[in-house]
Amino acid sequence: MPSDIFSRIAVIGGLILIGALLRRAQILRAEHASLLNILVMNLTLPATVFLAVLSLRYVGKSWLELLRVPLVAYLVTALCGLLAYFLSRRLGLDRRRAGVFILLAMLGSTAFLGYPMKDALYRPGGEDPLPAECSSCSEQEEICLVYREKHPQECAIYDEANAAAVFYSELGTLIPLLTIAVVVASRYGEGERFSWRNLLAVLKSGPFVAFLLGLLFYNEEIPGVLTGILGVLSQVTVPLIMLSLGITVRWGDFFGRQVRAILAVNAVKLLLSPALALLFCLLLGLSGQMRSVTILMAALPSLMLSLSYANQYRLDVEFASNALFASFFFSAITLPILVSFFPHGAAEAIQGMLPSTPFVAFSLR
Repeated sequence: MPSDIFSRIAVIGGLILIGALLRRAQILRAEHASLLNILVMNLTLPATVFLAVLSLRYVGKSWLELLRVPLVAYLVTALCGLLAYFLSRRLGLDRRRAGVFILLAMLGSTAFLGYPMKDALYRPGGEDPLPAECSSCSEQEEICLVYREKHPQECAIYDEANAAAVFYSELGTLIPLLTIAVVVASRYGEGERFSWRNLLAVLKSGPFVAFLLGLLFYNEEIPGVLTGILGVLSQVTVPLIMLSLGITVRWGDFFGRQVRAILAVNAVKLLLSPALALLFCLLLGLSGQMRSVTILMAALPSLMLSLSYANQYRLDVEFASNALFASFFFSAITLPILVSFFPHGAAEAIQGMLPSTPFVAFSLR
């Protein structure tokens, strides 16, 4: 599992390095980040959001039971955002930097890192892995149904983990991203006082419109050609953001005037956030894979789209780049430690469901 984390972080680092080299070669300049942001916010991210909403159709568990997962996400987001607000004042951050500080503390990269890590932990593998055509065991394709009949326990565990990840990411992260994050970015980047204009910014944003369209066509059959086009656009989102980060990051500021704020925001996101998630999971009665995945999602590094928001709403882009890069760097240390307490696969997860010693029970299974 640590190798999966490191390989994913290496991909991120490689894309950032490419952006930095392109800037060094003067092929791209810092001002080009605005153009990349326009493409992300108005084209590739709306495609991602639309497909994310449609993915909820394949969740095989009861929605009523699963709604506890995004509830944990909302509570963690609210408390981390509130603490970040007070920390930004304590650190004396200026308005534009404080807005970025709050955004980075609230939301994590649940889709880009969360889904692959969930699969690495719980997707049935070994000698008879789940077919690549099946995003979950709940799909009605014949090949998926046959596999489910052969491996009912492994599929039950994976579907529970998959459902928890989808609900945390697409409800617990996506909705605050399209609402609260837009209000915060608009509030700190454009105006001195909160006004109705901040709320209107939510309704005008391309991702929010895509979210509404996803709900509108939720029960409709979408043509394969259209979903294919949207899928290609969606896959471009992360590379564009990483290139933008690479051409705007300032390496010298990691040990300069930004170091206290960078360390503070990552302490909130990478340490406090999963601790709060564990607390709320216990209070709400989440257990098994739903608890593990919820805590994992809360422990992920800061949301990459924070950089796009910083560009669009004229926040401190330089601080956003530096703090975001640091978040992924530090997560390469914190995430392997965290997931060492989780069952590393379906077989171990089944074993974890059996009566165990108090120590094993404490291992967040």
